[in-house]
Amino acid sequence: MATTISMGEVKSLLNYFIDNNVKLQEKGVAPIAVGIEGSAGIGKTSIIQQIAAERGMQCVKVSLHEMEEAGDLIGFPLKEYECQVFKKVKKEDGTVGLQKIKDSAWLNEKQLDSPVAGLVFKQTGKTRMNYAKPAWVPEYDENGTIVILDDYVRANPQLLQACMELMLTQKYGSWALPDKTTIFLTNNPDDGTNNVSSLDEAQATRFMNFGVDFDLDSFARWAEEAGIDGRCINFVMSYSGELFSADDEGNRICNPRSFVMFANSISGVKDWDNADSLSFINMIAKGCFKDEQGRFGKMFTSFIRNKMHLLIQPKEMLTGSWDKTRDKLIATVYDANGQYRPDIASILERRFANYVLTWLKSGDKTPIAAVKSRIIDFIDCEQKAGKKIFSKDLFYDMVKKITSEKKGQTGALLYEPKIANMLL
Repeated sequence: MATTISMGEVKSLLNYFIDNNVKLQEKGVAPIAVGIEGSAGIGKTSIIQQIAAERGMQCVKVSLHEMEEAGDLIGFPLKEYECQVFKKVKKEDGTVGLQKIKDSAWLNEKQLDSPVAGLVFKQTGKTRMNYAKPAWVPEYDENGTIVILDDYVRANPQLLQACMELMLTQKYGSWALPDKTTIFLTNNPDDGTNNVSSLDEAQATRFMNFGVDFDLDSFARWAEEAGIDGRCINFVMSYSGELFSADDEGNRICNPRSFVMFANSISGVKDWDNADSLSFINMIAKGCFKDEQGRFGKMFTSFIRNKMHLLIQPKEMLTGSWDKTRDKLIATVYDANGQYRPDIASILERRFANYVLTWLKSGDKTPIAAVKSRIIDFIDCEQKAGKKIFSKDLFYDMVKKITSEKKGQTGALLYEPKIANMLL
């Protein structure tokens, strides 16, 4: 497997290649195809689609593992005829004559049967075979296009061969991908645990390849944006290591994809701490996860017993009345003995920052002043009431995340004296 980077790092990398490919095409240089390789279900395809949405680009996913023959990818052969092209012109005597405007044009039978008004085609007798433009090929888009060759190494060898020219030149026969296109490939590693094809040097050197690892922060951010049930986000942030890490024999309970399926399946269950509901959720889990040892059930039961599903949600943290929100936060981040719980505070801090970033992208008209006011409330809670909500490290992480994007809106937070002093 390629040297790995995190899902958070890969996002900035892919954005760079999109911009750089446009510059290369403007110079007449072929754009570079980029592969991301990682274990199943960690969000490789999703992060590419997210990038496309954020940039307003059209995104075409080509599921290579579903295609049975090369024609589905590159188009089917069709016969073309070389023609001289004439246009009809009116002579001085009122008759209509022909004026040659092109010595050679290659047209298929359909084009010959549906001539353009005012033009006449005369065949030279030469023919050739070419490829019809397949249906998946997009038209030009001013914002650019992303083509995802999904599950590339799960394609049959015939398709892999057909992809070689496409990745290198973005062309095949008589058709080409539109300008401002970047090709991304998603792969599972050839490590003996996946049913994938090995690539020879000629194939592997036609694209750059980066290994990616699961990244909890990136997944939690995505889950917030995707509207995943907040209780499930709390659960995955509490037990991500146990859920997604393999044991000594290489077995793992689930991957992020199967966890999202589980989260969506149980989102309709309201009272999780009800005994019947808990039993029902554990029954659903058996259909989602490979867990013969029952590890998931133990984790989920512990999660419910510790009331982690009842943690205050980030929307309330931002928009709820401060008196009620403050009391809930204090009751949450301190245990019955008055001891500070940094593990719970960390979950709340990350969820709050991710929610604010999602809210900033949503077009919500709530002013950024509301975010600044609430962050100052967090500060004042320690300075005035003697109860810290977030440690200095967590506070620094929160502000850094929030101001990392939409700098035009969030940059003012750094100039607020109370916030600036906390960052020193």
